[in-house]
Amino acid sequence: MRRSLTGTARRHGLAAPRGRGLAWGLPLERPGAAQEVCDAAYRAGLLVETAGLAGEVVELLPPLTVTDGQLERGLAVLDEAVAAVAGTRGPTA
Repeated sequence: MRRSLTGTARRHGLAAPRGRGLAWGLPLERPGAAQEVCDAAYRAGLLVETAGLAGEVVELLPPLTVTDGQLERGLAVLDEAVAAVAGTRGPTA
């Protein structure tokens, strides 16, 4: 089953992602959590940023040339980073 940002949000009890095209954000409620997710993702090889007035959103901006495989891998890394920070583990398929 394809991983999706919406699936990650649901698995970890987060608010729905928002965005358009390839620019998407995943909001996290706990202060500092978005930066922790970004740091964990970076250690696993994925570059994401924080956004929002309080840095509460994990921002994904893949290049227009991203392949489906690269996108799937990036979303898997992001899911693991969110799980590590949120302390949640769920089905990842």
